[in-house]
Amino acid sequence: MRKSYVIQWKSMVNGRAGKGTKIFDRQNAERLVEELNREYPQIHHEMVEPGTEDVAQAPGDGADEAASQPMELAEAR
Repeated sequence: MRKSYVIQWKSMVNGRAGKGTKIFDRQNAERLVEELNREYPQIHHEMVEPGTEDVAQAPGDGADEAASQPMELAEAR
């Protein structure tokens, strides 16, 4: 059985984080993570298996709640 992955990200500028909802195979997830980290160096992207715990959220008053919601990547490149 082939594993599937989603892309998880965290801003190194403001601490916001999220996880995508689009499922990728390992090869495409690795390629996309490499591309996103190159194009957006201020945001750390990594591939994770769906269902794994989200990255740590920056403490706040709930105003950043939308940032923790799943994010769909446009056209999945």
